[in-house]
Amino acid sequence: MPYKNLLVVCVDRDDDLGRKAKVVGPVIGREENVKAATKLALADPKDSDVNCIFAAVRKYDELKKKGYNVEVVTLTGHDKFSFESDKKLNEQLDAVLEKFDADGFVLVTDGAEDDQILPILQSRKKVISKETVIVKQAKEVESTFYTIKEALKDPFLARIVFGIPGIILLLMFALPTIGLQLIMFIAGVYLLMKGFGIEEILLDTANQIITSISTQRTSFPFYIATILILIFGLVSGYTAYIKVSEESLATQIISVAHPILFFIVIAAISFYIGRTLDAFQFRKAFYLKNYFRSVVSIILIWFILDTAKLVFIGKADLSIFLLTILICAALFYITFRFSRVFDVRLKPTKLWIGLQAYNEKGLALGKIVDINPAKKLMVLAYKGKNKKINWKRALFQEGYVKVFAK
Repeated sequence: MPYKNLLVVCVDRDDDLGRKAKVVGPVIGREENVKAATKLALADPKDSDVNCIFAAVRKYDELKKKGYNVEVVTLTGHDKFSFESDKKLNEQLDAVLEKFDADGFVLVTDGAEDDQILPILQSRKKVISKETVIVKQAKEVESTFYTIKEALKDPFLARIVFGIPGIILLLMFALPTIGLQLIMFIAGVYLLMKGFGIEEILLDTANQIITSISTQRTSFPFYIATILILIFGLVSGYTAYIKVSEESLATQIISVAHPILFFIVIAAISFYIGRTLDAFQFRKAFYLKNYFRSVVSIILIWFILDTAKLVFIGKADLSIFLLTILICAALFYITFRFSRVFDVRLKPTKLWIGLQAYNEKGLALGKIVDINPAKKLMVLAYKGKNKKINWKRALFQEGYVKVFAK
């Protein structure tokens, strides 16, 4: 029997267990998984993850009868399929492998989204088997009405179907004198943002601000300031519109956009100052380089847009605009070169302490607990033991450290 210790893995990548049943992953063990599946079934009987977890438990029972030393686990991700989801799955898998040293995995999944766990599993051990659970449904469930109703529960689709008409109606109610052209312009801007993925970036930023607001953080005042500055920007934009409501549409757009963009720039600077303080407080200094570049880039883009406005209204000529672009391009280059000062990847520092270390195959080696610059060593803690490694073998990655054999 080449594989004696098998781990049956079920994946809830969008964290239905956490959001609907308030169950925190990873869920380890047969009884715990049965309890978790039962809670999820009571919270949402239609969720396919219920069947997937029970299928994993059944597979556990089958392998147990065949004499394998087997364990079953359900890993939970994040409510948005993103880096955060995969990061949580990686961390939970490493935590499980510390408790149960598996020789291989048996993956039980209910669809393509959960299949994205395969590379994560294969970076640790071999995937021996994969089983896909297909839920049988009655014909009436497959009706057009049900399909449309379920589709509209998707927040992304719902924002288009309900969000745009809702925005238009609110604008017409709150601002009865506003022109139809401006309403169509706002709706068009939203659709462009949706199409080019800008909406998701803004929503993620808003989510970061909301989740980061805590009186226990030194960044707290800056996140509050970010929200207030954005509100000031909207008020300034509306005030500017009132003053030019009788002008042409182009004049209205420029007059409204200019103060709003200015306050967005100030809010962005306040936001990144807060993120920088968080990076120091939570030992995530590897983000400093990106934050510095982002702030400078936002300021330079503002200068380009402001010069373009001056050209459009006739207060500057095209040569000034072209000169501004050249100057900003040069400053962009200088910024990217200078930002290497904040790059913690170049040399191990105390800022590495607290990061996870992995070998070339992706297996966890432990957490960095100390850096010794004099001896050029870093100390890893794993399963209660400390191990010293020459830092020349270490390479910083995004949020973790890779250690090479030689």
